[in-house]
Amino acid sequence: MSNNTVSGVDLGGSSSLATVLSPDGEISYRFSFPMDEGGHALFSSRVPRDSRIAFEATLLAYPFSRTLKELGYTDIIVAHPTELAWIVRSKKKNDRADSLKIAKLHLAGLLPESRLLDREDQIERDLLIQRVKLGVEIGRVKSSITSYLVREGVCESLPETHDSFSAARRLALSSLKFGDGRDLVLTTMVERLEFMEGQCGPLEERIRHNARDNKYVRIIMSIPGVDYYLASLYASYVGDPHRFPSFDHVASYLGIVPVSKDSPNVRRRGRMSKDGPSIARWTLGIMVDTVMRRNPEIRAYYDCAKKRKGRGSYARVLAMKKVARMIHHMMLTEQNWRWEDRELTEEKLARLDRQRGGDPA
Repeated sequence: MSNNTVSGVDLGGSSSLATVLSPDGEISYRFSFPMDEGGHALFSSRVPRDSRIAFEATLLAYPFSRTLKELGYTDIIVAHPTELAWIVRSKKKNDRADSLKIAKLHLAGLLPESRLLDREDQIERDLLIQRVKLGVEIGRVKSSITSYLVREGVCESLPETHDSFSAARRLALSSLKFGDGRDLVLTTMVERLEFMEGQCGPLEERIRHNARDNKYVRIIMSIPGVDYYLASLYASYVGDPHRFPSFDHVASYLGIVPVSKDSPNVRRRGRMSKDGPSIARWTLGIMVDTVMRRNPEIRAYYDCAKKRKGRGSYARVLAMKKVARMIHHMMLTEQNWRWEDRELTEEKLARLDRQRGGDPA
């Protein structure tokens, strides 16, 4: 047991509550402090710099963690909110009880830790998430336009192309006239689509800039069919592979392990847990679908699992786990994909360098 005091903080929007425990687990004192400069000064005056501080991962965790580091605190633990909820579940729920539970769990070494990103990594993650959300919104607007055209009976009059929003179809859309209020409706929808598509360029430029200097992104790009965008998303969520004790921890983090419901004499395995970041799991799923179209070995593994289990969804999860295991090994050893097409990889990296152009401001 450490000889330092332990402080559990229940973060709030306007004020927070801290409970400070002595090294033997007794409550030394408890106090509230506002979430402003004056409150941070009060916290620093009452909590020693060598204290072990813990609080739950909320929206306030990042700014409060940065403030503590600026004040000279170094031993800071951020608790995983979902896992913490299971541990401290009780009928008594208030700031005093929560801060005390966090402090006691941290003192006992039982606090489930959550990872906070560095400032640069956080900005990179925000760029990637914004691009994902923008893509979802673009897809919704495209579906709305298509549905509107089908409802008005003019969809079949547009040119037949592989892309529903190809240059030829967009040109036909711009010349389409109803002669009433429907023209304004369609124009508004198309202009909204073009506006959102115009926002993709600056985001993608910055993502390419970050991808070029990330060794893990370049390694993942050696997988045929995986370019800088998917590689950047996956690498951003996994981060440094050495932070995971084993691949089983990676699979658990991605939520691609089955839920266990065992009894003394029976082993039960349920559906995929789906714990962890859904975007990372979505990214891995797209990568696996791409790999299975291009790689006969992974496709054969999927087909064999599907035949054995009788379910394509279960076989896909197994394929996701296999590809994730291979990527984890690639990141640990800094080796490229086992079935890499070197010419394709060099082409992708060269294109990434060309598209980057000058450094973005």
